[in-house]
Amino acid sequence: MAKKLNDDFSWDSYTEQHYEREMFDILQEKLNLDMIVTDFTEKDGEITFNDKLHENWMELYHQVHKLGVKSVFECGCGCAHHLININKITPEVIINGCDYAQTQIDLGYKYYELEKYDFANRLTVKDLTSSEGIKEMGKHEFVYTQAVTMHLAYDKAKKFLINMRDLSSKYVFLIENINAHDYEELINDVFYDFERIHDGRYLTTGILLKRREGESKPKTGVPHFMDSIGTNNGWL
Repeated sequence: MAKKLNDDFSWDSYTEQHYEREMFDILQEKLNLDMIVTDFTEKDGEITFNDKLHENWMELYHQVHKLGVKSVFECGCGCAHHLININKITPEVIINGCDYAQTQIDLGYKYYELEKYDFANRLTVKDLTSSEGIKEMGKHEFVYTQAVTMHLAYDKAKKFLINMRDLSSKYVFLIENINAHDYEELINDVFYDFERIHDGRYLTTGILLKRREGESKPKTGVPHFMDSIGTNNGWL
């Protein structure tokens, strides 16, 4: 697979030219998806969603709930509707996140009353293709991204994933179009001290990784994580 040399978008104009329209004109209006969870039930430790949600989103919320994590961090949180939903489903979880652009986070205030949520004050603006300031962002038990690295040039995607690894104390969850990059190569190179454990309920293409205890250096002969994964176009 040829390595992608350029990002799919110009990120400084992405909110105005693409993101707001896709989130609200396409996902919400055209596809009639519910962006905010309002109706769900829990039985025998499993969450059932009664809202109309994309399968990617249900898988994300399902994994956070099933794993019983204490903290989450979203890399590329956008308008923070995923973090709002995680807060609604698992209010005991400590929530953090960042995005490249304040304009994307601002859409959460415009559309979803983000100001009502305590975690809103912790959301930061950060370019996760740069390692600057990563240590100061702390460690988080469950670090995830949803449809972000698939849009980056290969080298930038790798730097982004390295920062995700360094932010995570236990889990990393990737929901991406796995045809956008050679994710097998990226995962073997970056997540050398993680193992793949994903057994998706709503999604077969998510990549859930768990940090191995006592390993901090790259290993050779790491098993291929992508052998049994299908394809997925990814959604915001």
